[in-house]
Amino acid sequence: MKTRILATFALAFSGVLFAQSSAEAPTIQQKLEKIIFPTVQFQDATIQQALEYLRVKSRDLDTTSDDPAQKGVSFVVRMDGTTPALISLNLKNVPLLEALRYCTELAGLKYRVEAFAVVVAPDFTGKPVPPAATPPPVVGNADQIIFPTMQFEGATIAEAAEYLRVKSRDLDSAKQGVNVILKPGGADAKISLNLRNIPCSHAISYIAELSGHQLTADAHAYILTPLKAE
Repeated sequence: MKTRILATFALAFSGVLFAQSSAEAPTIQQKLEKIIFPTVQFQDATIQQALEYLRVKSRDLDTTSDDPAQKGVSFVVRMDGTTPALISLNLKNVPLLEALRYCTELAGLKYRVEAFAVVVAPDFTGKPVPPAATPPPVVGNADQIIFPTMQFEGATIAEAAEYLRVKSRDLDSAKQGVNVILKPGGADAKISLNLRNIPCSHAISYIAELSGHQLTADAHAYILTPLKAE
């Protein structure tokens, strides 16, 4: 099967998570409130199409940062096998937060604002309310390894795990990266992601959630265990 992983990396990037020049970088919540869309128009769009539009345009319209790498908002979509309703909207001069709210309501979905992305899903029952009481586990210096971009389109869990292994070593100043153990089962899950400036520890957490795997860690590796065996 042809691998469909798209990944691009900046030659140079700011590795800061919470600092933007001398001031604190805007949070995702602040971006959602401050980025204003002159128009938002959909006709029978899927939630994926709507969120892709919001993601791309949010980068163009973001005035909260002068750093191109810090602009815009990323979205993570978890469908859990559901088929959301199509979206039709025609809005003017609305904050990104309101556009997001209307899109998710019309699709019959919910959203949750996290530190590095907005997660959209049918339900968050059983999931920690942000800020998460327990952040993703950290193996070695995984929270210091920052992926400038991470883009998957229909990738398998095995492809995503290999990508993390290889690129984390490239981006780690010590060239150690992270080890990823993928337990048998659940290999048919497909992952689509488009993130910016994401720490490795959070990236693997999203990959686990989207692919239906439990994420655990020991002193040497991340371990991905399928919640449902094939």
